[in-house]
Amino acid sequence: MSHKSEFGLLLIIKPSKRLKKAIIFVYLLALGAATVNALDVAVKIGLCALICAHGGLTVRRLNAGNHTIRHSEALGWEILEGRDFVTIEILKSTVTTTFALFLHFKHGCQASSWTPGHKKTWLILNDALAGDDYRRLIVKLKTTAIK
Repeated sequence: MSHKSEFGLLLIIKPSKRLKKAIIFVYLLALGAATVNALDVAVKIGLCALICAHGGLTVRRLNAGNHTIRHSEALGWEILEGRDFVTIEILKSTVTTTFALFLHFKHGCQASSWTPGHKKTWLILNDALAGDDYRRLIVKLKTTAIK
């Protein structure tokens, strides 16, 4: 969802339904592999329990993850961390496609909980934003950060 303000671009990135479905599918494949192997029944039950627990935690973490990113000519690229926006540097290794964006960035501020210079990656699928907002983000990245 984009907002009109003094900032050129303000986007709230919601959890991707397609990513969640793909992750659930991978966990179902892992459950299938855990049940059809030659291990003892007790080990199979333990593996299935671990896979289900980890899958549940992963899906819950995906559902809770809203991110906010903004760009302005004066301040550059920023992300919302807690209640404050902090400056980031978009790295040239960022990959953009019509289906997904692999956003690589480096945190530029000392006042953050991250280590300065720490590199981070966000996977943003195109269904995490409205169609126009995803396109706007790609264009803004290509024109300002990853030339």
